[in-house]
Order: sequence, then structure tokens, then C-alpha cells
Amino acid sequence: MAFVVVTSLLEIVDQHLSHPNPSLNNILDDDDTQLVFLLSKKLRILQHFLETQTVNQSLDAEIRDVAAKAEAEIESKLRDLYLASTNQDEACCGLHQTLQQVLKDVEALEVRIQIEKESRSAKDQSQSSPEALKLENKLPAGGSTSTHHHDLEPENQMVGCDDEFRKIKNMIIGQQSSEQLEVIPVTGMGGIGKTTLAKKVYDDPDIMSKFYIRAWAVVSQEPDVKRILISLLACIVPTTNELYSKERDQLADQLRKQLLGQRYLIVIDDIWSSSAWDAIKQCFPDNFSRSRILMTTPEKEVAEYASSRKSIHTKCFLNSKESWHLFVTKVFEGKDVPIPELKTIGRSIVMKCHGLPLAIVVMAGLLRALDKSVEAWDGVDKNMNSLDEIDPNNQCLGLLSLSYNYLPSHLKACFLYFGVFPEDRDILATKLINLWVAEGFLKKEKEMSKSLEEVAESYLHNLVNRNLVQVSQQSFDGKIKSCKLHDMLHEISVNEARRGKLLGVRKQFQSADSCRWISCKSTSWPTSDGIHSILYFGEDVYLSKRNLVFSCMMLLRVLDLSLIKCWHGAPSEIVELVHLRYLALTTVGSLDKFQLFKLQNLQTLIICSWREECCLQLPRDILNLPRLRHAHLDKRATAYLPNVIQESIQTLFWLKVNGRVPRTTDFAMVPNLKELGVYIDNDLPPGAFDSLVQLRLLERLKFERRNVKGFYLPTDLPQNLKKLTLCNTYLLWEDMDIIGRLPMLEVLKLKEFAFSGPTWKPADDGGFKTLKLLLIARSDLKYWNTTDDHFKVLERLILRFCLELEELPSEFESSNTLQLIELENCYPILVESARKIQEEQQNYGNYELVIRDLGAKIKLSTKESSEGNESE
Repeated sequence: MAFVVVTSLLEIVDQHLSHPNPSLNNILDDDDTQLVFLLSKKLRILQHFLETQTVNQSLDAEIRDVAAKAEAEIESKLRDLYLASTNQDEACCGLHQTLQQVLKDVEALEVRIQIEKESRSAKDQSQSSPEALKLENKLPAGGSTSTHHHDLEPENQMVGCDDEFRKIKNMIIGQQSSEQLEVIPVTGMGGIGKTTLAKKVYDDPDIMSKFYIRAWAVVSQEPDVKRILISLLACIVPTTNELYSKERDQLADQLRKQLLGQRYLIVIDDIWSSSAWDAIKQCFPDNFSRSRILMTTPEKEVAEYASSRKSIHTKCFLNSKESWHLFVTKVFEGKDVPIPELKTIGRSIVMKCHGLPLAIVVMAGLLRALDKSVEAWDGVDKNMNSLDEIDPNNQCLGLLSLSYNYLPSHLKACFLYFGVFPEDRDILATKLINLWVAEGFLKKEKEMSKSLEEVAESYLHNLVNRNLVQVSQQSFDGKIKSCKLHDMLHEISVNEARRGKLLGVRKQFQSADSCRWISCKSTSWPTSDGIHSILYFGEDVYLSKRNLVFSCMMLLRVLDLSLIKCWHGAPSEIVELVHLRYLALTTVGSLDKFQLFKLQNLQTLIICSWREECCLQLPRDILNLPRLRHAHLDKRATAYLPNVIQESIQTLFWLKVNGRVPRTTDFAMVPNLKELGVYIDNDLPPGAFDSLVQLRLLERLKFERRNVKGFYLPTDLPQNLKKLTLCNTYLLWEDMDIIGRLPMLEVLKLKEFAFSGPTWKPADDGGFKTLKLLLIARSDLKYWNTTDDHFKVLERLILRFCLELEELPSEFESSNTLQLIELENCYPILVESARKIQEEQQNYGNYELVIRDLGAKIKLSTKESSEGNESE
């Protein structure tokens, strides 16, 4: 795809030549500056051409190859400059000659494009109507699409199929169901809604209340048994580095022990083979407690193999009424279709989806993004006619490909990048966004004030609104935490990226690969000099740094080795990869002598230890890297804040502070931080965090303290804070008044005795006026007093291991915003207090409040347990 390479080349010209980092200051003379200006202008014109015109494959490949060659030659010369120890004159001369040649090559492309335009113009004049011409284009005339952001919709919304839901629910908790462990398979073709049905069952309040343990794992066509076991355990126990470091047999044994004697509901989603079931089925003991395993599979043979009573449910297609209702809900948010002609065309489009929910919602996403015009909709409908000649088994893929073809070029690039990730993999949105930024294919207009991360976030929302990307998890403020592609859309992403020579995905690479992005499950990756990215997704492996080879990959931008556990630091040749922008490593040992300062273009740095007992040593001045935007460091590793102001750093997790080292607490050096995690493992004097208030953009802050004394909450916190987490800080409840005054705070999480003492009585002047979520996990709080002036907009209250608390503030009875009270490992008397609040709410006519009692996963004392049972 030429757009990806041209945009990347333009980014190099605009950012790395026009605005070089400090180590390359004054490398361009006046002639070079003029060359750079002219080249940037011509590349912008070329980029616009690729965005607005339908380009045939031959021309697209030609443009891609010319841009890739230019990109490689410019970055090669820049590398010479980065590594030149003294005299840079020769390297500067080489860069000048390269820029001249690249300009000539781009001008030759302009001639080639002009010839193509004239040829097309002559062809157009010989053809018939404008309508025919519009049908030739993948985009409607003008190529414009709406960028309006609709609210994100939960992926488990289900239209129709109520009878199926009731049937499955009855099989799981019905009175006639067996006491024995049962496997209930749901089968059907891809895109028919098996996972959506399973999710609705899994989240049903009646079902939630019946099972002590619920867990979910996705299997996919290439099952990773260790990942499946970790996914299931992560629903039951806290996830730690120790969990990830265990072997498969250890994980299987731990899972079985967790399930022994318990009533559990397990969802095994998207399983394709009986061998995958054989690999995990021994983990699920039959406790004769009405435990259930809900399985989704496209293969009927797998369903028959796994089913306990051959009680297989085959998912039905939607009928015409249900199909139309789903379509209207997705396109018009349930409102009437505004134009009668659109209704006629819409019904024609829905009919061609043949009752398949995935096809309907993706086509609805496409039409929602287009202008609500008869002409645009009619063009889509007519393009769908060509799919009638396709094999019925491939018609759904054809419909999904059609939606991809309508994407503007900048969204196509982002969609294709999903193919880098394995099928059915939940992807952290922050990771995806940082990778997009590092790859350099985001289009940023000069007049836009948005950061690249904000541009990327808007692209992701656009893909979600088109129903091409599923939101797996959202944060409380509505931001996307993780996302994924449906496996059929993932197939399109991989195939299109391969066809455009962007992506290589293999378990074993036999030879050099000319692809731009490499997604691998083997550490024997190719060493082509055209590779820009290597992301490893194989099983956890333990390797000496000597086993990793990066020769001939001097243009590498992305290196994600987070699933490879390195011994004794990292390969020294990594620091020669001067174009790296994204680096993720998991290692043990010392990196203190590792020359990371050579990576002057690094934007995202992720380094952590894979052994809890091994403290990782890092270069103390690692945060001085000039282009660094996001740093995720091992919390026990010491790093100093920059010694000069670094305006580019937005994220810093974790920073270990030291009361005896001022450079760990001078936050004025990172004025644009938006997210910060602070780890404290030594005594701190009062006022150690006074400079935090200068972080005017800070939205998310975490404090975590080791078992030491001497942590004092600053009297003034950043006023823009939206989310605050404190863990093991043992503050006095009186200090909560400082937090209560924060004007923007929406989420407050208090973990592991963040505050200690029996009584919490907030100040009388009101507080927590914007707080929407409050979590208290492990606390000795016994008396909680409040007034109607506090927690005015609280929506969710989550209490875990609050073993002293027996009553919730009665003021919550009159709250008109409270939606959920979740209690876990709390005594029944507290549950009774919550239900009393629910009853009072219902007396006021509010039936929205849900009480979620997750039970006690610890052994309570006999006396207290019996008292609690009596109170129930």
C-alpha cells in the first residue's frame, strides 16, 4: 500500500530533517533546506493523490517501491550522521546527494502519474454515464466520509435471538439441569453471533449470582494453551509476573485447584479443534455442583466431541425483521429512516447480508460513515451485486472486504496494522496507538493542534464506529482500553497487508522477507534491510542475549520482544538500531552500561524484569532521550527525571522516588506529563511531592508504597487529575479531604490499606463533587459517615475485603446517580446494608441500582460467618 510508505517518508522529511533532534542540529545548509521544503511539498501532493484517487495496483506498487527506496536511502544517511563520532562533513555530503536523487525520483513519479491521469481521462470520455464512473471507484464521488464520533456501543448488544438466550440460560441454571459438570456448545458459521450470545449469557445477573467463579478464554485457530490458562486464571486470581513465569503444567494444576469444590461457569470461546479441547479439559473438575462450560465453535464436529449430553445449540440466522431492526439500530440509533428512498435501498442491502449479524453491522458501519444520500447508498447496493457470483461460503468475506475498500487511505493503513497481532488477541489501545505513532503512517495536518496520540485515538474511534473494530474493554470515562478484530475481519487485514507487501506472518522464516512488518512466533526471524518492525508473539521463551540477531536491520523502528525473557541484560547491537522508535524488552540483570542514549529517536520505551526477586538496573539518565514520549519502566529500577525540561514525555510508569535524590522528585522537568506512576521504597520527607502541582496536564496518577514509613500526601495535587490510585500508602482518613477538593476527579481507587483507621468522616464543606467511581480494596474502615453534599454524581461503589465495615452511609439511599454497588469478600451484614439502600432507591422510583454480591473467596471466621448467615 503506497499510502503507508509515502506518509512514512513524508514524516521523515518533516520531522527528522526539518526538525532534527539536537544531535543533528545545523546539518542542513541553505540548499539542503530548500531541497527539504520542496520535497515535503511534492510528497504532500503525492499523498493527497493517493487519498483522493482510485489508483490501479501497478501504479500503487510503483509509487510504493520508489518511496520505500527513498525512505531507506535517507534513513541510511541519517544513520551515518547519528553514528559519526567527529567529522560529519562526509555524511552531510552524502545526505545532500541523496536528497537530490530522491527529489528527481519523485518528479519522475509526477510525470508517470500525469500520464496515468491523461490515459484515464481519455478512457472516461469514451465511457457512458457519470453513474458508471462512480461505480468504478471504491469510494463515492469525492471520496468523503463522515468522521462524526458516535458513542461506543458495548459489543454484547444483541438484537433478536431472545428465545436462544432463554434456552441457553435454562440449560445453565434451569431447575431441570444436572448436578454434573456439563459442556454446552454453541455452533454456527463465523459472524453469526456465537460470542455475542455467550457474552450476554455470561453477564446475565441471574447467572452471575449462581456461580462462585466465572472465567472466559478465547482459543482461536492456533491455540496457545499457556495463554488460555492464564486468561482463565486471570479471572479468578490477581495477575502477577509470577503467574506469567509459570510453566503450562503448573498453570493447569493451579487452575484445577482453584476450581475444585466450587460452582463455576467457564466460557471457552472460538475453539476450532478437538485437540485444543483435549489440551485443557482436564483442568475442569466435576464437583457435582452444577458447574457449566459454555463453548462456542464454528465446527460441529468439535461441538459433538466436547458435548456432555450432545446438547448442542446451533445459532440461528436473523430473520428479516430482526435483520432490519439491527441495521436501523446501528445506522440511525433506532430512529426512523429519514428518507423513504434510503429505506428501500437499505432493505435491499440488508437482504444481501442473508441474516448474518456481522455482515449487517459492518455494512451499517459503512453506511453510517457515508453521507446519508441516495446516491451514496445506491452505489454501495450496486457494488454488493457483484458478490452474487461468489461462492456462498465466501460471500461474507466479500461483504467485509467491500467495507474495507470504502475506507479512506489513512484508515486503511491503521486497519491493516491489526494483522500484525495474532487472531482473537485483545490489544491494549495505548500499545496500538503508540505503535501507529512509531510506524509513521499517521497523517497529521500542519494546522491541527492535536498530538499524534490524539490523531491515532480519533482513527481508532472511527474504525470502531464503522463496526470494523470491536471494543473489548472500556475505561470508566469511556476511553477504549482494549480492542480486537473479529477473526473474519482479521483474515482480511492479514491478506490485504500481505498483498501490499506490508506484512509477513509466519511461525518459521526460512529466508529473508521483503515485508515491512514482521509478526513472528519464532526467534529465527529474517534479516532483510527493508524490515521496519519485528513483533514477537510466540510462547514465552528464555534466551541468552547472544541468541538474538539484528544484523542487516539498521532501519528497524519497532522491536517488541516483551514475550522473550532475556538473561543478563540485552543484546548490545540493539543500541546500533538508531532509528528505533518503539522498544519493549523483558530481561534480568543490569542495563546500567547499556548505551541507550544512542537511540535518539526512541518514542516508547518499555523495560521490565521478568523475575520479582531480580531488581533491574537501568541507566539513570534514560529519561533524557530527546524524543521520548512514553516510558514504562520496572518499578524497582531507579531512573532520574531529566536534567533539562523534556516537553515530549507524556507517560511515565513507574518512577521510583528517593528522598535523598532530588532528581527523582523534580517534576518541573516533565511539564506535559499526562500519566504518572510513583513507586516509593524508602522514607520521604514532607514536601517531597510539592512539585507535582506543576503538572497541569496530569490526568492519571498512581502512588504505590513498599513497606516503609514516611509518605505524606502533598497538600496540593494537580487540579486536572481525573483518576487517582493509592496502594499501600497507610494515610490517615483526614487526608482524604485533600483528594475531595480535586475539581475534575472521576475515579478514585484505594487499594491495600491506602488509608488506615476506623473512621472516615469527610469535611462538612462537601467534596468528591465529580467522583463517579470509588473502589476500596482491603481496609480496616469501620465507620463511614457522609452527608448529602458529598458524592453528588457517584455511579459505582466497589468494596473488596472491607471486613470491618458493617454499614454503608444512609445518604446513598437518596442518590439519583448510583448505578452499582459491588461487594466482594465482605460480610453479609454489609450486603444487607447495600440491599436496604437498593430498596429505598426503589421506593423513590429508581430501579437502576444493581447490587452485585461476588461472595467471599476467603474463609471467614466461624462466628462472623454464622452471624452473617443469620442476618441473611
